[in-house]
Amino acid sequence: NMLGYTADNLLQGKVQTIQWHEVDALLKADAFFLDIREEFELATGQLATSAWIPLNQLRQRLVELPKDQTIYVYCQVGQRGYNAARLLMSHGFDVRNLDGGYKTYKQAYYEVKTISLVTPITKTKTPVVAQVSGAPVIEIDACGLQCPGPILKVKQEVDRMEVGQRLAVQASDFGFSADIAAWCKNTGNTLLSSEIKDNKVIALLAKGQVDDNLMPSVPDIEEGVLKETKDGATMVVFSGDMDKVLASMIIASGAAAMGKQVTIFFTFWGLSALKKQKIKKGGMAKMFDLMLPKGAASMPISAMNMGGLGAKMMKYIMKEKNVDSLPVMIEKANELGVKFVACTMSMDIMGIEKSELYDFVEYGGVATYLGDSEASNLNLFI
Repeated sequence: NMLGYTADNLLQGKVQTIQWHEVDALLKADAFFLDIREEFELATGQLATSAWIPLNQLRQRLVELPKDQTIYVYCQVGQRGYNAARLLMSHGFDVRNLDGGYKTYKQAYYEVKTISLVTPITKTKTPVVAQVSGAPVIEIDACGLQCPGPILKVKQEVDRMEVGQRLAVQASDFGFSADIAAWCKNTGNTLLSSEIKDNKVIALLAKGQVDDNLMPSVPDIEEGVLKETKDGATMVVFSGDMDKVLASMIIASGAAAMGKQVTIFFTFWGLSALKKQKIKKGGMAKMFDLMLPKGAASMPISAMNMGGLGAKMMKYIMKEKNVDSLPVMIEKANELGVKFVACTMSMDIMGIEKSELYDFVEYGGVATYLGDSEASNLNLFI
């Protein structure tokens, strides 16, 4: 769809654009550049001297923009820049959108280097705290918060702590157990303990890294040497369409067969693929259950479904061509060691319970997925 919109824009001339190679000359000529990205995106870089107004604030801050000169708008990849340009044009501004956004401009100056195909061990000494601080343990209660709320609360508190100081946190989201382990591992902090007690996850962590004797669960750190071997594959399965989930299973199985550590994170509509049985529900959960597929075998296809007839035709052709059905592919992917993770926040929203899903499914939140993606060189959204 976006390719069609872009082509139509070029044919109709709805918004004038500039290319990445024109940016430097315009900057030297003191042209007015407007960055409309969100604040957290600025960490990836920004054009020198550009003004910054997030897109969601642009309509209320039009008075800050000059009408006597051309405004060169840019976002990360160009789509939001187009929306901003149309908005400004409707208010009488002369606007150009940076085609491909800041990302294209930045990549044009990316230095390509030849590296060894063998992933080296980085001999980087990691900061080690000799012992846990004697300061009082800070306690926070994240019960009732859904993913990524507990992790965000932990980060905010850890940012204020001293190195070596301990933090005790409890959360009602059972996926937090996996999330906090992944978060500590990828942020250089130490998870001292984690347990589930009285339907709550109770974790104790220390800011920074402590001695090996106090550090039971940081597997990638040995003798102060950080090993980095990005040879995994991660996928987010958001879709509830059989053909798309089928494609994810084919890719996952192929990657696992090649020796990659594969993680598939199922969220929202994609969770239907993990159902093994139907259970009795009530209220809103029952309404969701009536509208969602009962499992991988009853999922529709994304095009030409025709009330389920298209899906039946595809299954018939797959059988004729000796292609495994989706439930069989899921089972085989599990046998190959593919890790299936169900998003606990999505489960709560859609009224899906653990007893409905396959026994081999693990549970976690966004930090669990991001933790695995840090060790991956292949990331897909399906």
